[in-house]
Amino acid sequence: MPDTVDLAIDAGQTGIRFGVARGGVLLRRADAPGLTYDRAGGPAGILDRLAEPVQRLVTDDPVDSLCLGLTSVLRRDADYRALAEALRDRFRARRVLLCGDVVTAHAGALAMAPGVVLAAGTGAIALGVTADGRHRSVDGGGYLYGDAGGGFWIGRAGLDAALRGYDGRAEPGPLTARAAEVFGDLAGLTERLYPADDRVAQVAGFARHVLDLAAGDPVAAAIVTAAADELAATTATAGADQPSGAYQASGAHQPSGAHQPSGAHQPSGAAGTDQPFDQPSDAAPRGQSPGTASGDSVSWTGRLLRHEGLRRQFEAALRRRRPSARLSEPVGDGLDGAAALAAAAELGPYTGLVRVVTR
Repeated sequence: MPDTVDLAIDAGQTGIRFGVARGGVLLRRADAPGLTYDRAGGPAGILDRLAEPVQRLVTDDPVDSLCLGLTSVLRRDADYRALAEALRDRFRARRVLLCGDVVTAHAGALAMAPGVVLAAGTGAIALGVTADGRHRSVDGGGYLYGDAGGGFWIGRAGLDAALRGYDGRAEPGPLTARAAEVFGDLAGLTERLYPADDRVAQVAGFARHVLDLAAGDPVAAAIVTAAADELAATTATAGADQPSGAYQASGAHQPSGAHQPSGAHQPSGAAGTDQPFDQPSDAAPRGQSPGTASGDSVSWTGRLLRHEGLRRQFEAALRRRRPSARLSEPVGDGLDGAAALAAAAELGPYTGLVRVVTR
């Protein structure tokens, strides 16, 4: 009988990544287009999107644990349970773990150690986790009213500046010229962009052009500086020992129910839970320096902070808000985190953030 494998899935808005793993180590990978809010199709639609890549990747290997980190495209707790059960039955897994993609991002970036992780891609959300399982998530409200400093936020600000230059409200500059290169004739942008299924991804994709231009264009530079400050405020709040809602300087705000981590419990309030987060432990967990409070151990994941200029400004802004913060390169990414969670016999501090369904 062949050895069992685990299946790790990191399902975001920009792309879906799949991995076959054993003992938390990824063996094979595959990629697919991402999920969107209005095209996810509920549990059945998501299952259909995952089925073919999984079947090609897994082949004949029996699946022990399947861990899916999912962007918030489902509406009800019952939908998350239905999806978890459908995944279990479809792929004959012994165990299915379903959680928000920020949870798998945290587990990957800090190697399942306590601390704060900022996940910044199309959107932006920070999750703080303590050794004893308390957690606080900040932002992740989506492109309509949240994700401050994320890729869509930056791209939208860049497009706004570009169109102001195009229609005469401001002097045209490098962003106006770059937008015309990327999107074509700006006179017809509304008619082309709004009906597009991937309009959120298109706007978020313009963020890389804003970042590229920031070194020489003061308008783009101001957008990047503002984004870094928003991301720092989100991250600092996720590790703060302040009551829920007390930190409002950046506008980072999480309404009750926003970005529910895949059916797991999510406290209401502007900054998640009101439990104090900055609690040092006697023994430093793996990935955390001795004497470092959980809220001071910070890492990140997502393509956005791969840009060196934004990352430097983010780190400077974070240290202004939390001088004791120690920013470290991520150990792994969301797919690594999903593989680690799938291999874990006990979920430890992630227990309250993960829905588990077994045979």
